[in-house]
Amino acid sequence: MIRVERDGKVATVTLDRPERMNALSPEMFRDLAAFWHEFAEDDALHVAIVTGEGRAFCSGRDLVRPTAVADEKARSRALADRAAADEWGFGPDQIWKPVIAAINGWCLAGGFALALSCDLRIMSDSARIGSMAPKRGLVPGGGQVERLARYVPFAKALEILLRGNHIDANEAAAIGLVNAVTTPEELMPTAHAWADEISANAPLAVRAVKRAAYEGVLDPSGFRQGMQLEAELYAAVAASEDAAEGTAAFREKRPARYVGR
Repeated sequence: MIRVERDGKVATVTLDRPERMNALSPEMFRDLAAFWHEFAEDDALHVAIVTGEGRAFCSGRDLVRPTAVADEKARSRALADRAAADEWGFGPDQIWKPVIAAINGWCLAGGFALALSCDLRIMSDSARIGSMAPKRGLVPGGGQVERLARYVPFAKALEILLRGNHIDANEAAAIGLVNAVTTPEELMPTAHAWADEISANAPLAVRAVKRAAYEGVLDPSGFRQGMQLEAELYAAVAASEDAAEGTAAFREKRPARYVGR
C-alpha cells in the first residue's frame, strides 16, 4: 500500500496502489500515520519525499469500496477527535523535518490534503491538482481549507475549493501553490536533488527555520482552531444524506442528486 525507501538521510514514501490511482484506503491512512511517527523519531533521517506510483500522486480516499460511506463516517469522527487532541492524521503535521511532495499525475481531494501538508511541492507538467470534495457532497478535509487559504491568494483558494476543480501545474506555480514544475522524467531527480541539498545542511538549523516559519507566520493557535472547526464540519457533512449520495454517484458513474440534508 505504501513503500518506504531509505537513501542516506532521505526517506522516499511512495503511495503504491496504482491500479486505483493510489486512492487512500483505511490501511494506507494507518500506514502513513505510522511512517510519520517513525520519521519524526529517527535521528538518521533528515528529509522525506512523498510521491505516487503510476499515473497519480493520489486521487483521494477510495470511494469505490463497498464500505466507503461507513468507513468515512467513522474516520471523520476520529479525525475530529484527533484534531481536538492536536493530532492531525495522515500528513506530516507538527514534524519539524522538511517534507517534499513530488506530484506526478492526479493529486486530488485527500491527495491534495497530503500534498498541502508537505513543506515543498514539485509538480510534473502533466499533473493536475485540486479539491473535488463539494462534487462528492463533502467538505474539503485534512487541512485543505485551512492550508490553501493561507498558502495562496484568498480568492483563488475559495475558487479552487468551492468549484471543486483541479488546476494544471503552470497555474499552480503562478499562484505560489507549488515551488517548481518539471517534466515527468525530471520530477524525482529534482526532488532527490532538493532533498540531498537540504539534508546536507545543519539539521538543527533546518528544523528551527521550519518551526519559526510555521509558528511565526501561520499563528499556531488560530491554525489549530481552524483545523478543529474544519474537522468538525467535515464530520457533520460526512454523516449527511448528500455525502452518501455523492459517494454512490461517483461509484455508479452518474450525476449526483443532492437534497441538502
